[in-house]
Amino acid sequence: MRISVLGGSGLIGRVITKELLKEHEVQVIDIVRSAYSNVDYIYGDLNNIDDIAEKIKNSDYVINAAQYYFNLNAMKAALKSGVNYIDLGGLFWMTKKQLELNKDFEREGILALIGMGAEPGVTNVIARYIYNKYGTPEAIMLRDGWINNSEKIDWSIDTQIDEMIMDAPVFENGEYRYYKPLSRSEEVDFSIGRIRVYLTIHSELATFPSSFEGVKYVDWMEGGTGFEYIAFISKLFGEDREVMGIKTRKYLKEVLKSKGLIGYNSEEPKELEACKVIFKYEDREVTMEFVSYPKDEFDGTQYVTGISPVIAINMKVRGSGVLPPEKVIESETFLQKLKEKGIKLIYQEKVDL
Repeated sequence: MRISVLGGSGLIGRVITKELLKEHEVQVIDIVRSAYSNVDYIYGDLNNIDDIAEKIKNSDYVINAAQYYFNLNAMKAALKSGVNYIDLGGLFWMTKKQLELNKDFEREGILALIGMGAEPGVTNVIARYIYNKYGTPEAIMLRDGWINNSEKIDWSIDTQIDEMIMDAPVFENGEYRYYKPLSRSEEVDFSIGRIRVYLTIHSELATFPSSFEGVKYVDWMEGGTGFEYIAFISKLFGEDREVMGIKTRKYLKEVLKSKGLIGYNSEEPKELEACKVIFKYEDREVTMEFVSYPKDEFDGTQYVTGISPVIAINMKVRGSGVLPPEKVIESETFLQKLKEKGIKLIYQEKVDL
């Protein structure tokens, strides 16, 4: 198949591109040239929807690995070209906006699979797996933690800052309630160690209450190496104010780039990530944790996020409309393929609580 990767030169885009090249013809569309010489590289700016639509029209799928602010533009380009669309997620508020395009994708008879990364993505598929076994729980709790022995930033700094400054949704007793970011925290025992996690905004909250109808409570917490440091930086740069004629976030990103702190060059990636999906029932608690370790030139977070949409494509995922992973991915097959890629899955069940 021919796959177009928007933002294919970025941190996650490189993982996606490398994995796709094992079985598919790949076209990278980005404002930055691809690191791989054996792909078709085309300059493309997601601010120009018509241009992107023209460049992806002969693709079987388009994967959007660009900054999540461009998700709606990428989806509109996919609609114009009639190409099945996949992205990595985009925080709660963006996911809500993406779902509003459902009828447009249904009308065209094509799929927009939104949030098919690690979290969201793997978390959604694990949730479907547990749901298929035991039905609707009283509560779903998502807990994400990481350990990084490097100073490198391996994810979009804009996304990280947004999570630190935007109110966090919690689904409680049939409705959303919003809390200040980081206003709740707890220590979680992951297989990689004990990590303090904090309440932040996240995509799964936008779809779980409807996908698992009847659930009374859903929340998300995350934390790990450097989390408190980014939280402090967000207080200074989060509002993206103009100071002395300079936008604060732009300045921050340029400083980080100049210090070589974004992504990996010659340094060996050292981050590993774990995430727990916890279903609480009246008589039992069911948990599945996934753990991702560094792989080749990629760290754990990059690797698991990048391979997930590729697995979905290799499974020839199909559908019509704007759908989250839990509504379209066959969970047992996906999780088996995830294990074959080196992702560790740990299943636990506590009965008669």
